[in-house]
Amino acid sequence: MELRDIGERRAITIMAERYGSINLDDCATIDAGDEFFLVTTDMVNKTTHFPDGSTPYQMGWFIVAVNLSDIAAKGGLPVGVTLSLGLPGDENVDFIRELSRGADDCAKKFGTKIIGGDTKEMDSITICGTAIGRVKKGDFMPRKGTRPGDIICVTGELGGTGAALNSLEEDKDDKAIGKILIVHPRVEEGMAAASTHGVTASMDISDGLASSLYQLMDINGMGFSIRAEKIPVAVEAKSRENGFDSSLYSGGDYELLFTISPDKFKAVKEAVGCKVTEIGTVIKEEKVILIEGGKEKEMENRGYEHFLSRGKTI
Repeated sequence: MELRDIGERRAITIMAERYGSINLDDCATIDAGDEFFLVTTDMVNKTTHFPDGSTPYQMGWFIVAVNLSDIAAKGGLPVGVTLSLGLPGDENVDFIRELSRGADDCAKKFGTKIIGGDTKEMDSITICGTAIGRVKKGDFMPRKGTRPGDIICVTGELGGTGAALNSLEEDKDDKAIGKILIVHPRVEEGMAAASTHGVTASMDISDGLASSLYQLMDINGMGFSIRAEKIPVAVEAKSRENGFDSSLYSGGDYELLFTISPDKFKAVKEAVGCKVTEIGTVIKEEKVILIEGGKEKEMENRGYEHFLSRGKTI
């Protein structure tokens, strides 16, 4: 059996079974009195993550942003980011300058800084980022905690990155590359939502809405009923034939997915300060239902997953 037979998430489960107490949340948590230290790491590679034409600046921004998105999903305050770079020996020195500028700009934009890292020679550009954050234990938003009747909501709009990827396949569009890589993690929004103590479960949408819902279902042992007409489809996706599918199955939007106690929904929506859309409810049955045109069907469990998917991802 090979990794392509089981996929990334099953591979993680196998490792977790060995480690025993590993946390399968967005971030590892370290007990620090009345706070948790949050630690998350993410690795990207030129072949799988960066479309042709991506600039070093965009790569630097991206690796910092995707790590901060995991901190945001826990309601955490970022306190530092480390970067480890694997680069070919014949790479131009200007590549490092521009990548560092992009990483630094992103870190500063979201209230943190680059605090260290490592550099090694590799055949292909590979970058690993690690973000550290902190959050009061009472504010921490876990992945596990959903209850039947909770409201499911998302920040922002979905499908824009998927539409950009499709656009890129049709023609070389520099604006599309920027849409894909210049990610804006919901750091302030995550902290604001956490402060209401109304969020029962939270994660960021990196692999697509459907995939995220199925991951939450597996962790919580209950399912979701989603109303198709309520999903906030991005303008870029609406203009395309498969735009609605992009909002469900395309990764890379890096919005936040919350389940919220019904009596706290108004408080969360007012606190977050960006568009927050109710898209459904938590149900007891372990399935993800999509209600479209008055008819119910099971939402497909698909999205991007390493080892199973092919081509570029974000």
